[in-house]
Amino acid sequence: MGILSLAILAFSCEKEPITPDPPKPDPAEIDIPGCDSNILIMKVDYKTFQYEGYTTVNVDSTNNSSDTIPFLATYCPPGDFGYIKLFYENPSHLLFYGNIIWMGCGNLLFPTSFMELPAQTTELPFPENDRICLIDYTGAQQTLPWNTGMVDETMMENVWETISKQPEFQYYYSKTNKKVAVYLYTPSVGGGNPADWDFIVFVEKSE
Repeated sequence: MGILSLAILAFSCEKEPITPDPPKPDPAEIDIPGCDSNILIMKVDYKTFQYEGYTTVNVDSTNNSSDTIPFLATYCPPGDFGYIKLFYENPSHLLFYGNIIWMGCGNLLFPTSFMELPAQTTELPFPENDRICLIDYTGAQQTLPWNTGMVDETMMENVWETISKQPEFQYYYSKTNKKVAVYLYTPSVGGGNPADWDFIVFVEKSE
């Protein structure tokens, strides 16, 4: 093999340099639409734990000394048609409103518009019971063990893995002294389809 052939072979075998992916920005450096509001609301699919986006709501916060979000709930049981409303402290601060239908499927009436940002590569470690709680249809906090027949601790860990990769969650979570609140919204009951259900997550940013 001649010198020219060897040179061509050596040139053809050279690997192209690999350009590393640029590092993802810190959540504090990401433009998060709606972050001026003090309540973050996120939606996660019940069966797949797929993230379905977030929105924000601004309320007058008067309960900064507590480590839990002060929910007030209005619940109408679904004899046929029912609903659940979750407020912040009083009925003038609506956070969540959804229909519940027996042998049918209700609709989420508020909030209705959700945004989604690209996820970060790393989730935050699961905080156990001191920074997260499950709430029921009365707005009351449910502590460990979470085993209601429809929600257990493994599910909560999966929800956490999903939301804690989101830059909007990382931003709000870094600025709160309250527990993250998780509500299971079941718009279809009485033979309802769990594929219709969602986890609704609330985070309050401290002023």
